[in-house]
Amino acid sequence: MTRFLAGAVAGLALADLAYGQACQTTTLTSSVPTNSSELALASYSYCGGTFNATAYIANIDYDKVVSLYYTNAQGQSTPLSVVNLGYSSSIGNGSWELWSTSTPIYIDGIAELLNLTYQATDVGHTYVQILDLPVNATGAPAPTLPSPPAPYATPKGFGSDITSWLSINVGSESETAFERMFLNINPAIPGAAEGVVVAARSGPSYTQTNPDYEYNWVRDASLTMDVVQTLYSAATKAKAKTAYQNILLEYASARATEQNDPGLQTGLGEPKFYLNNTIFTGPWGRPQNDGPATSAITLMEFANSYLANGGSIDTVKQKIYDSTTFPASAPVQKDLLFVASNWSSPSFDLWEEEESDHFYTRMVQRRALVMGATFATKMGDTGTSATLSAAATALSATLGQFWDPNREILLYEYGPVLNGKSSYLDIAVVLGVIHGYAGDGVYSYTNDEVLSSALRISTSFIDVYPIANTTTDSSGLTLGIPIGRYPEDVYNGTGTQTNGGNPWYLCTAAMSQFLYSASTEYGGAGSISITNTSKPFFDYFAPAAGLQVGQTYNYGSQKYNQAINGLNGWGDAFMRTVKHYTPADGYLSEEYNRNTGVPQGAADLTWSYASVLTAAFARAELRGQKAYVKSLADLGITANTAA
Repeated sequence: MTRFLAGAVAGLALADLAYGQACQTTTLTSSVPTNSSELALASYSYCGGTFNATAYIANIDYDKVVSLYYTNAQGQSTPLSVVNLGYSSSIGNGSWELWSTSTPIYIDGIAELLNLTYQATDVGHTYVQILDLPVNATGAPAPTLPSPPAPYATPKGFGSDITSWLSINVGSESETAFERMFLNINPAIPGAAEGVVVAARSGPSYTQTNPDYEYNWVRDASLTMDVVQTLYSAATKAKAKTAYQNILLEYASARATEQNDPGLQTGLGEPKFYLNNTIFTGPWGRPQNDGPATSAITLMEFANSYLANGGSIDTVKQKIYDSTTFPASAPVQKDLLFVASNWSSPSFDLWEEEESDHFYTRMVQRRALVMGATFATKMGDTGTSATLSAAATALSATLGQFWDPNREILLYEYGPVLNGKSSYLDIAVVLGVIHGYAGDGVYSYTNDEVLSSALRISTSFIDVYPIANTTTDSSGLTLGIPIGRYPEDVYNGTGTQTNGGNPWYLCTAAMSQFLYSASTEYGGAGSISITNTSKPFFDYFAPAAGLQVGQTYNYGSQKYNQAINGLNGWGDAFMRTVKHYTPADGYLSEEYNRNTGVPQGAADLTWSYASVLTAAFARAELRGQKAYVKSLADLGITANTAA
């Protein structure tokens, strides 16, 4: 409890300081424009490191994006030098609206306002007010980037409770996740096509109807099918292996059907389809260009396993790869070429909220291109291989722009952020490494910038969620930090509300998987080297090791072992948080409440189950349990007969 009181006291001190020094607001206009303009900046101030502004916006469109562009303290205008405003209130008869922002931008600073831009997206118009206004800092001095907090616990090594919870036994969470995930693959819903995955058991066909997740999301389906291909690769019982193979071939066919739907609005970046596998054409955040990449990754992994198991290369070409010759059944080549042609185009993020250049999307696109170049060569398609290789090289050259040395994080996106999302922190960065690392050393689990980002992201939720005050379970074992999507999240599972965002099961499991995989990677490297960038990560997750900058600690040494024990202990602590807030039946919703820990949002979220399983697989790999995935895979499945 002490750590939270200290944070509150620090906040009060900063507030008193700001209160004691006057903030100055520049008012440009106090009424709506009368000169046929569609927008006008009303006022602005830069006080104590926070930029505040209000603007009048003509209500001529439902979907609006209102942005203020500026130069930073160095006089530079970059894709980060912009703040988005949000709706505040309606004015008069509703023909005008007041929009506003209050955004901390002390890290980059601000020198001059360049322009106010209003994108009326439904009617396809963009309106601009040129400003060229100087910005002067007033009030309290701007704060500096805070250091990461001190760890509230020092868990070490693997916990027998987590080993038991994830064991392959009747009633264990692994078996429950396995069974519930497969209920959502080829769901027993009238009209559902073969090869589709329902995102959650929440929608018109289920007991829980809100939110309506009764769709086949391209991303969610591919990540779920990636678990299926892992099971296929590990299975030793013929019946089980054949069942997984059939599901994956059905999935490939379903993806090809999606690619050829005549209603596609944004090419292959369409995010979701009805369960009969026809395109959803309603308003949505599109395109989402990570989907073609993750789909191609899953199917290439399956194809490689299929060939290693004695499968026919002709079958792979006809049913998985060769979209040119077999467009109705083989989707991979088409998805890969789409990625090669569109990787540099802005698209919506995996949370479907912002159109920009996203770290997660770039990572999975890069992995698809790197894998694809090798796979195309295996298919005898040297032309496509060369195209993919060239695109991978070009994309790789852009990844460095996501590192922000001032914030000490990889930015989840390089461009304007969602209104209020000023921390630039998002678990999507960690998920980008989990789903997008190509195994070639580029932004791996042990990359210094990745480690620094994982620390900043995970600890950012400590003061956000009240349940983070509960740091041990009933047995006194350490609970990891509850992890949500990003600290400023307002989505509560069915809608939005202030302070409404919650921890997500898949996000918390992702931190667990990340730490397990980092330990495995260090084991493979045989040493841990410490830099100024990575040291804070180890100071938090392995303080007992006392690792020092400039030192390398070899496998088996005392400090190496202490560091790895710390990472493993925290990996289990995050998984213990998932366990702690999972109901007795083992069923996983999308979220768990920030105040009570009670499950919330969509029921039986497929991605929640997939994330627990992939974390369990990573833990088993780390522990050298080669039979773990095989034992789960050999359980086999039966066809779904009831929704």
